[in-house]
Amino acid sequence: MNEYLWPSTRIAEAIEQLARASGLARDLHAQPGTASGSMESIALRLGLEAQAVETPYPDLESQLPRMAPAIIQIGDSFLLLVRHSPPITLLAPNGLKYTARSGDIRAALCSELETGVAAEVDDILARSKIRRAKLAAARSAILQEMLRSKLVRGIWLLRLPPSASFWQQLRQAGVPVRLAALVSAHTAQYLLWILAWWILGANVLRGATDRSWIILWALLLFTLIPIRALITWLQGRIAIAAGARLKQRLFLGAMRLEPDQIRHQGAGQLLGRVIETEALEGLALSGGFLALVASIELAVSVFVLGVGAGGVLQAILLVAWVAVALSIAKRYYRSDQAWTDVRLAMTHDLVESMAGYRTRLVQLPPDRWHDGEDEVLERYLKASQTMDGSTTALLAWVPRGWLILGLLGLISAFARGADSPALLAVAVGGMLLAYRAFKRVAAGAWQLAGAYVAWQRVSVLYQAATRPEELGNPETPAAAESHKLVEAADLAFRYSARTAPVLHGCNLEIAAGDRLVLEGASGGGKSTLVSLLIGMRQPDAGRLLMDGFDRHALGAEAWRRYIAAAPQFHENHVLAETFAFNLFMGRRGLIGPAELDEAESICYELGLGGLLERMPSGLLQMVGETGWQLSHGERSRLYIARALLQNSELVVLDESFAALDPENLRRAMQCVLGRARSLLVISHR
Repeated sequence: MNEYLWPSTRIAEAIEQLARASGLARDLHAQPGTASGSMESIALRLGLEAQAVETPYPDLESQLPRMAPAIIQIGDSFLLLVRHSPPITLLAPNGLKYTARSGDIRAALCSELETGVAAEVDDILARSKIRRAKLAAARSAILQEMLRSKLVRGIWLLRLPPSASFWQQLRQAGVPVRLAALVSAHTAQYLLWILAWWILGANVLRGATDRSWIILWALLLFTLIPIRALITWLQGRIAIAAGARLKQRLFLGAMRLEPDQIRHQGAGQLLGRVIETEALEGLALSGGFLALVASIELAVSVFVLGVGAGGVLQAILLVAWVAVALSIAKRYYRSDQAWTDVRLAMTHDLVESMAGYRTRLVQLPPDRWHDGEDEVLERYLKASQTMDGSTTALLAWVPRGWLILGLLGLISAFARGADSPALLAVAVGGMLLAYRAFKRVAAGAWQLAGAYVAWQRVSVLYQAATRPEELGNPETPAAAESHKLVEAADLAFRYSARTAPVLHGCNLEIAAGDRLVLEGASGGGKSTLVSLLIGMRQPDAGRLLMDGFDRHALGAEAWRRYIAAAPQFHENHVLAETFAFNLFMGRRGLIGPAELDEAESICYELGLGGLLERMPSGLLQMVGETGWQLSHGERSRLYIARALLQNSELVVLDESFAALDPENLRRAMQCVLGRARSLLVISHR
């Protein structure tokens, strides 16, 4: 496969060409000199995302066709996979595309892995005396069994990042194509449905039935079955693709929120925002489908009513009632918005009360435990009454009001008495079709209004995902050894224009290998300095260099690789996941047995060996609020281990030793001093 391999010196060009061949290149912004750095950083500079994956050896061959577009490292060179389905298509350095078999790629990628057991496999095959025709299949089966526990690495999936244009992400997922197919399928369904019932009605009203017409009617009804199955499948695929990308976008936005955007929000407000994200996805998708179907039904209804007994008058009345329905939906949206404001305010207060209930029990007199609850409930009841009235108008009056209006449109036809029963039947059928459409309109408007109200509260997450991160200058040279690891000169920072500076004229130098302790009184700006060092906040003035370069030259990702911090206890958390997950939260790359062994060694050095031995699942034990409960000191040492496992040039520990007893403090200090390349410890006086 040598002719298909890209050399490492052309990897940036290879990623760019793969993106263009795979349709990912609409927002591609290649930068000069992007051939240096990790695969992830090169892709990031191109406006893409390269996600490293690992797969069990037995599953590799079957998963390869579904990985594209992907980059596979073979030795010092790379293969580029283009197509999503068999046959696998490779993009060669000459710009041409070639097909390849999964087995050939697997053999090239896993040659070293298979070589280690090849002699044993050959010996088994020789002693088994298997026929030559079955030899290849037997060899493959034995290899899969012997290498079942081995994980294959060196694979990167090339994708659009969640921060990319959402429309482009939907296009890449095939949502617009499936949406067009869904509209076509719905339209075909209604046309066939109308044709089938027209055939039946025409035969019945004629007073005679022709067997061939009845057979045609039955065939049309049977044709609707696969069309409806297709509609259901398309709706599911669209919902999964759009919902997954929306969740990714919102999650990235949550990670990119500026600290000052949420520092004044409590747990209740943050939980309320999470609840609204769930409502946004569910209501928007289901309401969107209902609105789409209702629009098709209304369009068909206008046509049917136009050729029925009511004629143009009934069609005009239908269009007018659509306008009335939209005005009722607008009124419902306003009442829903007001009701949601009150409901979320109650949620905020309830969650805050639950989170601090111990403090309320101890500090607050019993006669004040329920202060303000009656007023909040009164506002909620009033908003609910208004909401109920708007809901009744939307869900009940919109469809039923159309029936009354549609019958009024038929009065002239009945008065004339000149229309045939067939035309009257067509008019009634159009009314019933429009009635069903208005029921969908009401339900869709109800859900879309809820989705839009939710959107107003979570849009800050959606917009935060687009906040650009500094990519750095790809031509930044390697730092000379004489440079200080950290240089801060005349740093200044204030939280708002109306407050005094927290830091002013701050100077700090940290050389590689230094072990420093920064002491100071509470409120003196120590933690603020840490937030500047790790890049969570930007200084208002002054110069901050890491290894001789500022953040603009290095980029946000490279800056984070230089420094790992364990913030103060109230800013650090144990998530409801495994102990290993909490340890490796900041670790880049894939986690394997070697990394788990390293984590276990650090835990034993920090005095957490007894904890690991008590937990039934060890490193894989679920911890957090819903799992194994950790003590204050155990959490502190978990945070220290988390920082050490990032293998950064500088480790910053902010009040990390305050909760430790003398013995565990001694052990933790020995571990930190022995493993941290450079160390900065923040402490009170």
